[in-house]
Amino acid sequence: MLYNPVLLSKMLPPTHNDRAALERLLQIVAADALASGEPIKLDSNEALLRLIPVLCAYFSREELTDLLGKKATASIIELHQLEIVQNLFLEGQLQQLLHTFNEARIPLMLFKGPALAHTIYPDTSLRTYHDFDAFIHAGDIEQANRLLAQMGYVFYEEYRSNAIDNSRTGYNYTLHQQESWLKVEIELHTAPHPSDIGTLFAIDALWARAQSIVVLGEPTLTMRPIDHLLYLCWHFRFHSFSRLLWLYDLVVMLRSAGSELDWTELIDAARHLQLATTLYYCLSWCRDLFGVEIPAEAFTSLRPPLICRVLVERIAMPDVAEALVLPRRQARRVIAHRAMVDSAAGVFKAALHTLFPSPAALARRYMDHSRLPLQLYFLFYLLHPWITVARGIRYLLGNKRRSQ
Repeated sequence: MLYNPVLLSKMLPPTHNDRAALERLLQIVAADALASGEPIKLDSNEALLRLIPVLCAYFSREELTDLLGKKATASIIELHQLEIVQNLFLEGQLQQLLHTFNEARIPLMLFKGPALAHTIYPDTSLRTYHDFDAFIHAGDIEQANRLLAQMGYVFYEEYRSNAIDNSRTGYNYTLHQQESWLKVEIELHTAPHPSDIGTLFAIDALWARAQSIVVLGEPTLTMRPIDHLLYLCWHFRFHSFSRLLWLYDLVVMLRSAGSELDWTELIDAARHLQLATTLYYCLSWCRDLFGVEIPAEAFTSLRPPLICRVLVERIAMPDVAEALVLPRRQARRVIAHRAMVDSAAGVFKAALHTLFPSPAALARRYMDHSRLPLQLYFLFYLLHPWITVARGIRYLLGNKRRSQ
């Protein structure tokens, strides 16, 4: 039995029923598989894959079998066991990393996976992670490079196009150990990377407001709750709402913050970062899918422009649960990603940016698997708009045929 009533009793007050919400999402996956005649492949369902530890905390093997069938359940249990083994290994590596950087007096600000697991989740086993993300001062990058090299880490380029990206803020490292099939990946960020909607987190302000935490016995830093919450909303949108785990992070964070959350400050910060519409929908999904209590005044203050509501609620995601959980709804999630702007003029800018993305985004899209010299990325400005329009037409025609 995987069901852990002791853990869940710590996690959920009587008014919270995440189990029912998750059951509904699994039923959507099962019904879609039945209708399509395809087997359930949760190991390739990006929306649910990283949520497996949470699913295994809420449902027994028998319950998962009733919901998804024996084959899918066997896959879930196998993947869960791999997650447990991997995270035990990663925790040891994270502790060593933090200890080494603390001894070298290089401050790190953890965010996402490890920081959330050790601050807001009632049990760290619920929030597994596959890499470490941390902010570092730009002036400390060279010293960090040397330190990580001494620890056996190797620097690598995540994207070939990084070589011509003047705005790059991320530096990737990996550690392979001969005696282990597991690897460790670290991404050090000098700042949040640029956004297609103009969101620009002020890194100096993030550092100034950072809060001290202890992770695996080592002191470190993380973003304060309001900053972290907005960053997670932005990150969820940036990746076109591809993983339900990232929404569940918001659910747990909102409950963890509770009555201490300053909603006025949160809303003002969202507007300043051009994230008001993104925050509105993330909050609404937390409320509608998982029953998180959100003040009604927050939705009134954050209400998006009419054109954004039509695009998101009527065209892209009329059924939010289905759109967030089914892989075949990726195109709809991308439309929602583009439409979540804070003004009517922003919709036009988003459309223009879709046709003519930034040089870094264009190079990353087309040059990583190309043999052309990186400097010729601009040639794709002649092709990308037509490719995008053609895909849009195919999407519309496909929808029209399905509706007939």
